[in-house]
Amino acid sequence: MTARGRWLALLVGVALLAGCAATPAWRAEPAAEQRRCRERLAAFDAAVAEAGVGDAGGARVPGFPYLRTDRLLASFAPDLHPVPASPRYTDWVARLRERDAVARRIEAANLPAPARERLAGRLPGDDPAAAANACGERLLAEELLGPEDGPARTTLRQAVAPPDHYVDTWRVLGLYPLTRVGIALGYARWRDGYLEAFGEPFPARAEVRRYVPEAPPGEALDGESAARLVRAAPRGPLGLLALDDETFRRLAAYHAPVFAIETRGHDDHPGAPVWRRGPEGPLPAVDTTRPEVDLRLAHTRFRGRVLPQLVYTLWFPARTRTGAFDILGGRLDGVVWRVTLGEDGRPLIHDSIHACGCYHLFFPVPPLRRVEVPADQDLREAPLTPGPAPRREPGERLVVRLAAVSHYLVGVEAGPADAPEATAYALGPVGEPPRYGRRSLALPGGGRRSLFGPAGIVPGTQRPERFLLWPAGIRSPGAMRQWGTHATVFVGRRHFDDPFLFEGAFEPDP
Repeated sequence: MTARGRWLALLVGVALLAGCAATPAWRAEPAAEQRRCRERLAAFDAAVAEAGVGDAGGARVPGFPYLRTDRLLASFAPDLHPVPASPRYTDWVARLRERDAVARRIEAANLPAPARERLAGRLPGDDPAAAANACGERLLAEELLGPEDGPARTTLRQAVAPPDHYVDTWRVLGLYPLTRVGIALGYARWRDGYLEAFGEPFPARAEVRRYVPEAPPGEALDGESAARLVRAAPRGPLGLLALDDETFRRLAAYHAPVFAIETRGHDDHPGAPVWRRGPEGPLPAVDTTRPEVDLRLAHTRFRGRVLPQLVYTLWFPARTRTGAFDILGGRLDGVVWRVTLGEDGRPLIHDSIHACGCYHLFFPVPPLRRVEVPADQDLREAPLTPGPAPRREPGERLVVRLAAVSHYLVGVEAGPADAPEATAYALGPVGEPPRYGRRSLALPGGGRRSLFGPAGIVPGTQRPERFLLWPAGIRSPGAMRQWGTHATVFVGRRHFDDPFLFEGAFEPDP
C-alpha cells in the first residue's frame, strides 16, 4: 500500500472509531481542547506567513484551518451528503485533510531554523508539523467524522470552493471590458501565425536533440497492458486512482513522449530546478547535467466519469531574451504535457501549456473531436486545437517538438520510441514524504525553500509583459507557476486543472 493509501486508511479508521468510542481521552474537555488546537494551528500559520514560506499547493478552507482543497476536490462538494460513515464523504474529507497535512510538513521543512525553533517552543514536541497535524486530525474527528450529523458538515460543503487565480479587482481597475479588446486582437494575431506554421519541419540546419524517457522499473508495458493496468487499478470511493510509485512510473514511462528540441544554446537544454547562489540571495536555476521531467498523477471529470491524467513538466534554464524590447524572455521556462486516459485506459486527449499557464493547446484522440463552443463567436479565447493527436503504432511514441528560445510546441507526431543519438531523461519525484518535488529544495547555504512563492509563482521569473497584461487579472503574466495555480486565458476565465475543462468542448464522433 502506498504512503497515501495508508494515510487515507488511517483516517477512515479514525472515522469508525469516532462512531464507536464514547469519549476519547483527549476529548475530556472538548471545547478547551478544540480551542487549544485552533490556537496552535493559528500560531503555525502565523510563523509560516511571517517567514513567507506558505505552500500554494492547496487552497485553505474558511473556518476549517486543518483542511485544504483544490479544484477537483471542490467539485465534489455539491454532490456529497454528509451521512455519517458515508464512504464518499469520508474519502473526501480525508483528502482535504491530507492536502493540509502535506502542506504543513512542507512549510515546516522550509521554515528558517530560528523561526522553526521559536515555533517548536510554542507547540508540544519538537516537530511543529507533527504537532499541527495532530491537532488537525483531532479537529477532523471531532467536527466532521463523528457518529452524528452536525452543523460543521453542512458549513464545510458551503465553505469548500474552487480557488480562483484571477483577480477581479485588477480587471475593474484595468477597465477590462475595454482593454480585453486589445488583448484579444493581439492574441488572435499570435494564434493565426502560430497555427499557420504549426507542424512545419525544423529548419534544415537546425540542431535538434531528442530526449526519451528512461526505462521503467519492472517489465515494460505495451498498449494493451497499459490500458489494462488502468482499468484494473484500485479506486477510492470518489473514483480517484490509487497507484503505488512503481506502477505509476511504469504507466507514466509508457505514455511519456519523446521531446525533440531545437537547440541553439544552453537555455534550450532541459534539466531539474535548483537553487543557486546569487549576488543578493538564492536564485532559481536549472541543472542541465541530467535531464529530468517532473511527473504527477492528476484527475479530471468528463461525461460523468473521473479520469486519470499523467502530467509531465519539462524545465529550461530560461527563455532567452532576444533584445532590449523582448517582453517575453526571462529566467526559467517550462512546458507541461498532459495525457488524459479514458474509461478504457487509453489516451483520450492530450493538452499542453507553458509553466506560466500560457499557450494552452488541445490534441484530442479520435474519435474524440473539438466541437463549437460559445467562445468561438466572441472575444474569449476558445480551446485552441491545432489538430487531432496522431495515431501511435506499436514501437512508437508521440514526439513533442519544441522550438528553440521560445520553446513553443510546434508539432506533435508519432515516431520511433528510441533513437541511437537520443538522451534519456529521468522521470522526476513521485509521491509524498520524504520527497516533495519542487516544493522543498535545498538552499546553497543550508536550509530549504520551495521553488514557488506563497502565491505559487517562482520568484525571479517575472516577465516585462506583466506591465501590459495585468488588466486581464492574472498575477505576473509570464512568470512560472506551481501546479494548481495556472490561469490559462487572458480573455475569459479558464484554469488548467479545472475538473470540467473538456466538458462541452470535446465530444466523440456520433
